Amino acid sequence: MILVEIFLIAISSIWSNKIRSFLTMLGIIIGISSVVTIISLGNATEAEITGILSTLGVNKVTLYYDGTEKIRPDDRLHYNDMVLIMDNFEDEVISVTPLITMMVKLIENVEEPGVVFSGVNEYSGESDNLELIYGRFINEFDVDGYKKNVIIDNELSSELFGDIDSTGRSILVSSGKITSAYNIVGVYEKKESLFGETSATTYVPYTTMDMVFNLQGELGGLVVNFYEKIDVTAYDSKIVNFIERYKGNEGENKYATFSAEDQIEMVSTALATLTIFVSAIAAISLLVGGIGVMNIMLVSVTERTKEIGIRKAMGAQHKDIMLQFLIEALMISLLGGIVGTTLGIIFINIAGNLMEIPATLSIDALILAIIFSSSVGIFFGMYPANKAASLDPIEALRYE
Repeated sequence: MILVEIFLIAISSIWSNKIRSFLTMLGIIIGISSVVTIISLGNATEAEITGILSTLGVNKVTLYYDGTEKIRPDDRLHYNDMVLIMDNFEDEVISVTPLITMMVKLIENVEEPGVVFSGVNEYSGESDNLELIYGRFINEFDVDGYKKNVIIDNELSSELFGDIDSTGRSILVSSGKITSAYNIVGVYEKKESLFGETSATTYVPYTTMDMVFNLQGELGGLVVNFYEKIDVTAYDSKIVNFIERYKGNEGENKYATFSAEDQIEMVSTALATLTIFVSAIAAISLLVGGIGVMNIMLVSVTERTKEIGIRKAMGAQHKDIMLQFLIEALMISLLGGIVGTTLGIIFINIAGNLMEIPATLSIDALILAIIFSSSVGIFFGMYPANKAASLDPIEALRYE
């Protein structure tokens, strides 16, 4: 029996039992559409989060205290540590910026008076990827002169003054018992946080913060910015070891580091694991669909027993009968896979619009859908096909 004839017979059999064939495909359609949607959305979400984290800068490492309860005064990070790192890693490090924040209160008519004061130097704007809309960022003259200059975001500027460009104006800030006026020298564009709404962040010279809050030169951490050609992961431990040697606390694990690359790796691993887990649950419907294919093919063998006997009596061999029913099972599964993939694309677009992320059909998901649907047809169609091919032609012709 030629292959074309086998396909035509399979199509005729499926078409003559349209409702039954569709119900048989239903489990496969649900399984394929679910798996395709989950994998594609998982990949799109991972790409979106990775893109956001990448904007934080993949070529920088943040050095911070690993457990403040065991930190002695001599272990504290100071301003001079920034200079030491720059001097000792001058071929690898572009700049070092301070990590120092305090909550202060605006003495202004605003809905949320609490804002974050972040102490910075002249390199922090580039390090934090800030996009200035108006004015300028903090410069070395502000730092050296302990200037009470401040950079605010566009939303706070609009709320305070009804205008985004508020450069040249001033705001009153209360820090404990002291209230001071700060001159606005720049306005930056506030970007949506990955973790939702946060308090407004304003940037002032770190020396000014040290003076106002009497920090005595102490920092909460350091941000080390490397040249693009440098492998950050190879130098984060070197930075820690250098600081430990300088502070005299080698091996005491007083400091730790994290980078955007670390965060990207953690997010990718977590999302990949979650996607696999949820896909595995969705794939259970494929197993159910496969059992449905086997069941309907067994029914088809029973219904067509006499037909099988006639084919065998006319010279059809074991492989011909087996191939006929195997291809029929495979076509049911592939058609279910095509419909399921089409539905998956629709679901992906709908979910992508609702989640506001660019979601498209993943090539991995498409390949997986083809492999899954083909495997289901072959695996669950094998037994019915073999049963049909093994029928005795004389007994099959007698079957009523």
